[in-house]
Amino acid sequence: MRIEARDLGRTSGGHRILRGVSLDLGGAGVFTVIGPNGAGKTTLLRALALLDKPSAGEILYDGRAASGLSAREKTALRRRMGFVFQHPLLLNGTVIANMRFALKARGRTGAEDAIGRELAALGLAAKRDLDVRLLSGGEKQRLQLARAMVLEPEVLFADEPTANLDPLSARTIEDRLRRMAEAGRTVILTTHNMLQARLFGDRALFLKDGGIVQQGTALQVLERPATLDVAYFSPLTNVVRGRLVHEGGAAILEAGAARIQVVTDAADGPAAAVLRPEDIIVSREPVRSSARNRLAGKVAAVDDLGMIVALRVECGDLSLRVTITRQSLEELGIRPGEDVLLTFKASAVLVFPVS
Repeated sequence: MRIEARDLGRTSGGHRILRGVSLDLGGAGVFTVIGPNGAGKTTLLRALALLDKPSAGEILYDGRAASGLSAREKTALRRRMGFVFQHPLLLNGTVIANMRFALKARGRTGAEDAIGRELAALGLAAKRDLDVRLLSGGEKQRLQLARAMVLEPEVLFADEPTANLDPLSARTIEDRLRRMAEAGRTVILTTHNMLQARLFGDRALFLKDGGIVQQGTALQVLERPATLDVAYFSPLTNVVRGRLVHEGGAAILEAGAARIQVVTDAADGPAAAVLRPEDIIVSREPVRSSARNRLAGKVAAVDDLGMIVALRVECGDLSLRVTITRQSLEELGIRPGEDVLLTFKASAVLVFPVS
């Protein structure tokens, strides 16, 4: 199913929640909607899923405007979709009763095999006869997803599906959603987890104050932020504030005692630089490189993030985050309190003038 929004707006109680949102969600894959609290992410999902009516603009489903559809046609569309709420909405009773009710509501019977497969896929096979009130928070969220998935939706909306869940439940949900996308269907989810959006999402949209700030592939949005708002949202991205000056044909960002060479056409004045942790080379000794920037610093912290390790390095009054592989950490023998060198290219630094 192809879903398009054209200049979508939503107002409630005199408060504007969405403004001028235009997007195209055609094709299979995972589309992530990211942004701060109150940005309008949940409202956008509910509007696209035909749960709430927009105040302005239009939503099209396979080229047909929602405003021109009859009530019966809208119901038929909703039955091609699934929705997983941030706070699980379950019926009183057992796990299996919740699964059977979903199918019964769609007029489907005799789907015990499908129920069994979905419960097994989400690690709930042993809980089928358990009262839902006895489930953990992660198990309830997995049950809500299983109930939606057994209906085989073409499009699944998931509002913060892994928020505040234990790692096992989060990974199980991510794996199931990924398999759905790989099967040629569409997953549209909201998340505050930037690592999840980077590793899991195919496309991404950053929403702030009800409007789209940036959209594109997940890598484009997260690795080349269009604004400081997007850059600040990633917990690992380095944002350095200072003053931009031009000297001898070179652009320099002065940040305290640090002088960082950058590539920019921006005029002299207050500016902020954005530098991705993975664009910084950390070493014990100077490395042979064409990179124009080399800063001496001391390792203040080493954080294990699973597949990678994040270092916090203090370079005078400048604090930078650097990510390296666990193997590199062991080979370099880096520990907190030790001196290192940070090397990075001028072209790796994004510059934004600030007021």
